[in-house]
Amino acid sequence: MAKRLTRKLTEVIAEVKLTLAAEHGITQEQLDALRARVDTNGHKFPVGSMMLPIDMLWIDYEVQRDVIIKHIISIVKRYDPRLCSPASACTDAFDIDNQLSPIMTFDGQHRTIATALLGFDAVPCIVVETDDIQFPSYAFEECNMSTKKLGPQDIHRNRLTRYNLGSREQKNVVAHTLQKQFNDTGVDLEDKGTRKSATMRGDNDYFFSHFKYAEKGIEADNSGKLIYNILDAITTFFPMQEEIDQGVFIGLYELARLDQNHQELPEGWMKEVLAKVKQTFNSSAIVHSKAKRQWEHVNPGATWSAPSAMSNFLREVYMMNGGKINLPYHGEGAKMQVASNPVVGLFPKKELAHA
Repeated sequence: MAKRLTRKLTEVIAEVKLTLAAEHGITQEQLDALRARVDTNGHKFPVGSMMLPIDMLWIDYEVQRDVIIKHIISIVKRYDPRLCSPASACTDAFDIDNQLSPIMTFDGQHRTIATALLGFDAVPCIVVETDDIQFPSYAFEECNMSTKKLGPQDIHRNRLTRYNLGSREQKNVVAHTLQKQFNDTGVDLEDKGTRKSATMRGDNDYFFSHFKYAEKGIEADNSGKLIYNILDAITTFFPMQEEIDQGVFIGLYELARLDQNHQELPEGWMKEVLAKVKQTFNSSAIVHSKAKRQWEHVNPGATWSAPSAMSNFLREVYMMNGGKINLPYHGEGAKMQVASNPVVGLFPKKELAHA
């Protein structure tokens, strides 16, 4: 591996600025406009750490990752000084008035560069004094390996909090509308870990844990009606199953999505579909598991595609049981062959009743 350089941070910042202009069309005027927005908001950097001149900082690229331009662009466009966590650096002896040895940044490279691009001369920073030459590498790894990305439940909860505190930013309004559908149908939107917690779980009899599927539903219909109808249909026909089955949920969603441009499905069609499906399968979990078995039977070796498989399975079982609504589907090649080529055991004489 080629030796990587130790560089003064101001040199890296200058190169980044050139790259932004040449490859991403971000000019100095645009950076100035972003800085003006920051100044207009009047937000300040956090207190409790020192403001260190950026031209005092160095980067050791034997330790640090390469600059990720897209990450810097994202930070610059959303920059808020209040959220600028202090950069972390180290040196063998620190003296801000007479610094003789380099101050090496081991965490916070990208937010420091973004801060400089917006015209700030100093950045919040904490400095560790150490003569351990391995410390920068050790610290970089520890700082970056221990960070856990926010889960969808955490993001959703915080958007609800901001809505309740008066924010009407679009993403917070969407979160509120989504949550209202779950509240109105008596279903908790929470992950499985939360559901297992006696102190953190919701109070409703039902829960749904697939945030991505829930978000798909609200993206397809921002009024929330689609989500409401799916939850209402599932809890009506499978009332004894605590967890709203993800497969049945995404199957109904996909049927609605396929019909979106045609508007041909009548009011109440989801309940009519599940009423017919329940003639064969007493549990939504069984519907899901049988659909997977049938998929593997007619598509050996193929990767499971829940939206396609579940929507087609629901459609074919519905039609097999005498359903008259012309439900949409993905095409002949996507058929599950429920009636013509069922996997052994797909239709046992008596399904175990779990609902």
